[in-house]
Amino acid sequence: MTKKIIMMMGFLILASCGNESVDGSPDEAYRTINIEGEDFQVPNEPERIVTDFYAGELLTVEANVVGAGPIAFDNPFLEEELEGVEDIGDPPNVEKILELDPDLIVVMYDENLEQLEEIAPTVQIPYNTATNVEDMTEMFGDIVGAEEEAQAFLNDYHDRAKEAREEIEGLVPADATFGLYEITNDNELYVFGKNFGRGGQALYNALNLEAPEIIEEEVMEEEDVLMLSQEVVPEYAADYMFLTSYDPQNQHQAKDQLEGSSVWEGLDAVQNDRYRLNDYDTFYPYDPISVYHQIDLFVDIIKEMEKEG
Repeated sequence: MTKKIIMMMGFLILASCGNESVDGSPDEAYRTINIEGEDFQVPNEPERIVTDFYAGELLTVEANVVGAGPIAFDNPFLEEELEGVEDIGDPPNVEKILELDPDLIVVMYDENLEQLEEIAPTVQIPYNTATNVEDMTEMFGDIVGAEEEAQAFLNDYHDRAKEAREEIEGLVPADATFGLYEITNDNELYVFGKNFGRGGQALYNALNLEAPEIIEEEVMEEEDVLMLSQEVVPEYAADYMFLTSYDPQNQHQAKDQLEGSSVWEGLDAVQNDRYRLNDYDTFYPYDPISVYHQIDLFVDIIKEMEKEG
């Protein structure tokens, strides 16, 4: 019998026992948390955590992440924190996770979910369960029993947001509008709201900047993302515009075509040097650590725009 099979049998036995001691009473090392109406049993003090998507959220509350999905390693804000952390693959590689010996698994997606639940207590958090830094930080603080660390981060975050708003006060006209857009390698153009990454939480929540009314009504109050035809871009244009280019092959032909179009070149933001191309990997993530740093990036960009203008 191989070592891996023996290890798997051991985890299956533990899973079948649930989180109860030999006499049937609840194990005091575990507690129940509730997320979106669903109860999960989690260790009081998890020491080794694996996640497919939530590395940044867990690191925000100083949890010990030992394995993460590949998307985390594209995030420039997590580079130092992820030193020594293993890439578990996409979808998660069950054997790899088993070798990491986690005592808690936190996932967004349901690939291999049943197998993961046999390895360690597993919490599944669907996309968009929490839609702002505050709710996200508090939720993950609760999951790993790090409420103090969560509050400490939020205190720092709110202080930085307040300072940032003061830094751009007077630089930006009171009625100025801001928009977030993305062009894909398939030549699809999108506009984003507050909670779909691309810097939305930093721009609209932390800095309290405004989107054009049409984006607030047709994007933010609906799915928070909307596909546009390039012909209608002027209707959704803002005074300040930020574009990301999603292109895994790093060719960006669709981006070049868009920027060279008469529609794009005719936008007020482009003509007044209030348009910037933002790096996709830098502005895609929306975990609290990333949002914190995106605040500073937007402040620097706005200052640069106004200095040059």
